[in-house]
Amino acid sequence: MRSMANSDPPWLQSVADAFDLGRPLRLVRLQIGQIQQTWRLETTAGRYICQSLHLAFAKAVTEDAQAVSAYLRRQGFVIPEFLTTRAGELHFEGEGGRWRVMTCLPGVSHRTAPDPVYLRQAGQVAGKMHRLLAGFEHSFRFQLPNFHNTPQIHRQLQACPCDSKVEAEWAYLLESVPALLLPAGLPRQIIHGDLKLTNFLFDERGGVVGIVDLDTFMYHSLYVELGDALRSWCTAGETFNLQLLEASLSGYAQSGACEALDSTYLVAAVKLITLELAMRYLKDYFDDCYFQWDPETYPNRREHNLARCRRQIAVYRDLLDKEAIVHSMVQRLLDTMTLTKTW
Repeated sequence: MRSMANSDPPWLQSVADAFDLGRPLRLVRLQIGQIQQTWRLETTAGRYICQSLHLAFAKAVTEDAQAVSAYLRRQGFVIPEFLTTRAGELHFEGEGGRWRVMTCLPGVSHRTAPDPVYLRQAGQVAGKMHRLLAGFEHSFRFQLPNFHNTPQIHRQLQACPCDSKVEAEWAYLLESVPALLLPAGLPRQIIHGDLKLTNFLFDERGGVVGIVDLDTFMYHSLYVELGDALRSWCTAGETFNLQLLEASLSGYAQSGACEALDSTYLVAAVKLITLELAMRYLKDYFDDCYFQWDPETYPNRREHNLARCRRQIAVYRDLLDKEAIVHSMVQRLLDTMTLTKTW
């Protein structure tokens, strides 16, 4: 383990002092999130996660996340805890940023599942979390504007000054999305809001040791939550993988959280959120300010967002080709869960 050098970022010592973290020993930039800038810090006192809060988020997002996190931890659910500064604050403002620090959970994240067992475990833990959150209420002080508000995202994209390079994607999304909208009035509860696979931490055997990224807790439909999760977990390249779908849903069913779900809405939600994300990427192609991007692969953020958008559209088209099989598989898994509970 190396000592910190003069080349390390100027904010580091100030943040370590503010949160009383001990002497910094090792700092690693984590490339798992698309929004917040995140580092893992090892000090003489332990291991921590340090984040620079994106300007799109008010400080209240951390207060909301801490409230939900505290409830889940009281129920024995493993999730990070936000630390406070010496002054008792959840944030330190200085060195060009708004900083916060969390406990560092063990385990590693994966962009794709090394084996379907990982998704079975992720599904089971997600279902457990949903059952716990169904019994919790919280008045949120901050919500990311229009997050999972598909009609508004559609309107915003429609208002973008389209150019010829993305005209095909722009037109396809604007035409396709309205028919996919879920009916109003579906039951709502607190959800995580962003259950992509990289927000799960796994041990070497595929067991889930915790869930991270706590900035998107919100009241919404479980269909939207699961549509987003299955979109992430079951995508392999530009295809929707049926083996991964079966593993994911069988794990979720084992948690007992499937009993009130309707297969038609669930399949519709996967399609909807796949194109919702494509719209968000295409909107940031125009705005050029929100998602993190990979400068080693793409010349700029706009090109990375366009590639992301096209990938989501390709996954959606593959899902359409397999829709009958997907619907049959989802219905079978839900029926199996119902029969198991009956017996």
